[in-house]
Amino acid sequence: MLRHYIKTTLRGIKFHPFYSLISILGLAVGLASCMLIFSYWSQQNSYDQFHSDFDRIYRISEEKILESGSLVSSASTYSKVGEKLKNDFAGAEAVLRMHRASQNTSIQYGEEVFVQEGITGVENSFFDFFDFSFLAGSVEAWKNTPQSVILTETLAYRIFGNIDPVGKAIVINGVYGSYQANGYEEFKNYTVAGVIRDLPSNTHLDFTALISLSIYANPDQEFSNWGNSLYTYVKLPAEGGLDELQTALADISTEVFPESGLKFNPMPLEDIHLKSSLLNEFKSNGNEDLLLLLAALAILVLLIASCNYVNFATARAIQRQKEIGLRKIFWAGKFQLFSQLLTEAFLVNFIAIAIAILGIILINPILTDITGIDLLGELTHSINGISVLAILVIAILLTGIYPAFLVSKSSLKGISIQSQKQLKIQRPVVVFQFAISIFVIGFTLLISSQLNYMQESGSGFDLEKTLVITGPSVESDEFNLDQRLTTFQNELKNNSRVNGVTSANFIPGKEIRGQAEGYVRQLSAPESEANTYSFTQVDPNFISEFGLEMVTGRAFDPASGDRQSIIVNVEAAKLLGFGSPEQAVGQRIHYRMNRTPEIIGVIQNFHQFSLREAYQPIIFELRDQPDSFIYLKYNTTAEASLLAEVGEQWKQSFPGNPFNYFYLDEFYSKQYQQDENFFKVFRIFSGLAIFLAALGFFGLTYFLATAKVKEIGIRKTLGAELKDIINILGKGTLPSLIIAAIVSIPTIYLLGDSWLENYAFRISIGWWMLIVPVLAFALLSFVLILIQSVHSYRTNPIIALQEGSEGRLDS
Repeated sequence: MLRHYIKTTLRGIKFHPFYSLISILGLAVGLASCMLIFSYWSQQNSYDQFHSDFDRIYRISEEKILESGSLVSSASTYSKVGEKLKNDFAGAEAVLRMHRASQNTSIQYGEEVFVQEGITGVENSFFDFFDFSFLAGSVEAWKNTPQSVILTETLAYRIFGNIDPVGKAIVINGVYGSYQANGYEEFKNYTVAGVIRDLPSNTHLDFTALISLSIYANPDQEFSNWGNSLYTYVKLPAEGGLDELQTALADISTEVFPESGLKFNPMPLEDIHLKSSLLNEFKSNGNEDLLLLLAALAILVLLIASCNYVNFATARAIQRQKEIGLRKIFWAGKFQLFSQLLTEAFLVNFIAIAIAILGIILINPILTDITGIDLLGELTHSINGISVLAILVIAILLTGIYPAFLVSKSSLKGISIQSQKQLKIQRPVVVFQFAISIFVIGFTLLISSQLNYMQESGSGFDLEKTLVITGPSVESDEFNLDQRLTTFQNELKNNSRVNGVTSANFIPGKEIRGQAEGYVRQLSAPESEANTYSFTQVDPNFISEFGLEMVTGRAFDPASGDRQSIIVNVEAAKLLGFGSPEQAVGQRIHYRMNRTPEIIGVIQNFHQFSLREAYQPIIFELRDQPDSFIYLKYNTTAEASLLAEVGEQWKQSFPGNPFNYFYLDEFYSKQYQQDENFFKVFRIFSGLAIFLAALGFFGLTYFLATAKVKEIGIRKTLGAELKDIINILGKGTLPSLIIAAIVSIPTIYLLGDSWLENYAFRISIGWWMLIVPVLAFALLSFVLILIQSVHSYRTNPIIALQEGSEGRLDS
C-alpha cells in the first residue's frame, strides 16, 4: 500500500508540474529559512557554554547614574572589587581579574618585530574559570615560570612557524611595567609557557596572548593605579550563592566607594553575549531582541510556507474529485484516504527539505561572509538529524493533516461544498500573510533608514583621506623619541601629497584609555558631584587638522604655556555643571594628579563611537608629541607610492619598529559592521517571507479561480470582460488589505520605536515608513490578481463548462 501511495504521489508531481513546483519550492524556502535561522539562534545562544562551570561563573560590571540622569555602565571595574571579594567574601570559590594591555604593543623574536593587539594580563586562576585546550605546555608551567606568557595557536605559528615555542624567550613591548627608584621600568622579557587553541567564535573573550600578572610582587597595590580597567569574574559553589554575592557587592559599594553612586552587578557568563552591551566590552556582543525578532521571523516564514501548501493542496483536491470519488466507490475508507494524503505530504516535505539542504549548502559561503558564522557547520553540529527531523515532522503536521482530514471526511459532491467553505477559512490566513508582509517591508525600511542615517550623519570630524600610523612601541636609549617623532612629522609635511600631520593618544572609533573617575569637578563642587570623563593627549595641530569646531575659547598654543591647560567638549562642560560653554572658559577644575588646570576652550561634540552611543565627555590635554597614533592627511589617489615613501621614512626614523598603518574611515566604519550584517540577514529572510506571502496570495487566487472555473466560463460565454474576471478573483482583497494594515502599522511603529531605543541618535518613524509598505504590497497583490485573471480569461469557456473539466484551468 505504501508503495502505491508513493507511486501515486510521484505521478501527481509528474503530471502537475506547475502545482508541484510552487508547492515544493515554497516549502523548501520555508524549511531552509527556518533551519538557517535556528542554526544562527543556536550559535548565538551557545556563547561560553563550552566551559565546564559556565553556570557558576559571573562577571562583575559597574554602573553609575550621572547628574544628567544618564546611566554609564562598564564591563570592567576597579581592582578593589576583586580584592574585597577575594579577601572578604567566603562564598566565592574563586575570583579572577583580567586586564587588556595598552593599545600600542608589539612582539619581537630574533630580528622580527610586529604589532600585536589582544595581549591580556590575567591572574593565575584564569584556567580555573575557562576551559581552553593546551596544544603545548601546561597551566603548571605557566604558573611556575617567571614572566610567562601563553600564546594562541595562530600567534604562536606567526612567531615561531613549526618550531616548538615552549621555553622560548620573546620580547613584548608596551604592555606592563612598574615605577622603580630610577623611574618607570617596562617588563619586556617573557618566556612562552604554553600554546592554546585559537578561541572559538562563541566566546565573549578576545585575546591573542595571556601574560601572568604574577609579574607584580604586590598586585593589589599596582592594580589600584589602573582605575576601572579590570574585568572581574567570580565562580560560585555548585550549591549557589548568588544572593550572598549581590549582598557582598552592595557592601563593597557602600564601604569602599561611599557617595560615589557606583553600583556593582553580577551577570551570568552565558548571558554576556546577548544581554550585555556595556562600555569596555572585549568585543561587540549580540542583541537578544534582534535574535528574538529573527526567531519570530523564522516561525512566521514556516507558518506562511505551510499555509501556502494547505491552500494549494486544497485547490488540488478539487481537481481530484473523480479520483477520490472512485477510491470511495471501491471501498476506500477515511483512514486509507487520510493515510494516502498524509503520505503525499510527507513525500513532498521530504523532497522540499532535500532541496532546502541543497540550497543551504549553495548559499552557505555567502551567509558565512555576512555573519562570520558557518551556519551549515552549526546546523550539522548543533541540532543534528534529530532537530532536522523535528522540523520535518512539524512541517508535515502543519501541511498534511488539514487537507487529508478535509478530503477523507467529504463525499464526492461535498468536496466542492467544502471548497466554498475553505474560501472563508483562507481569508484570515491571507490577512495574516498580508500583515506579515507589510510588517517586514516596513521594518526593513526602518532598519535601512537608521543605518543610512548613521552613515550619512557624519562623525563630527573629517575622516576622509586620513592615514593612521601606529606609534613606535620599541624604544631605544640611542635616540630621543620626541625628537624622532618631530623629525618624522616634519619630513611628512614636506611631501607635496601630504596636506597635514598631527598626532594623539586616542583614535576615533575606539575606547579612550584614559578614564578620570571620582575626582573631576568644579573647584566649588563637593567630591560627591564628581563624574567620569575620558581624557587624552593631542598635539597643537589636532583640532585644526580634523576640522573640529571651536564653540568658544581658543585652541592650544604651546607658546602660551597651555601645557597646564585643558580643552573640553560641550558634553564635558555640561557634565561639569556649566550652564553654557561660554561659562566654562576661564574656569579651573579639580583634575588628575591633584592639578587644577584652566579650561581655555570648548569644542563641539563629535561621535567618538557610533551613533548607537551617546556623546562622550572628553578632556583634552596638550602634548607636543603624543606617540600612540600619527595621523597623515593626504591629497593623492596614488596611495601605494605614498605608503612606500612613508614606510621608508618610518624605517629610518624608528629602526626596529614595525610600520603598521590603516585608514581612519575604514576603521571607524567597522563599528557599524554588526548592524549592517544584521540588516543583510534580515533583508534576506524578509525577502523570503514576502516571496512566500505573495506565493500564498497567488495560491488563494488560484484556488478561487479553480473553485469558480464554471462561473467564469458562464460569464465569459455571456460576454464578461477581463475587468469582470478581476472583480471576481479580487473580491475581498481590499478588505483583507485594510485589516492587515490596521494590524501591521501599529506593530511596525511600536516594535520599531522599541528597537530604535538601542540608539542614542535615531531617526523618527515617518508616515511614509507606515504607508509605503501597504501601498507596495497592494500593488504586488494587484499584479498577482491580474496574472491569474488573464490566465482564467484566456481559458476556453467550452472546456471549462464541460462536465469532465471539473475545476481544471487548462486552456
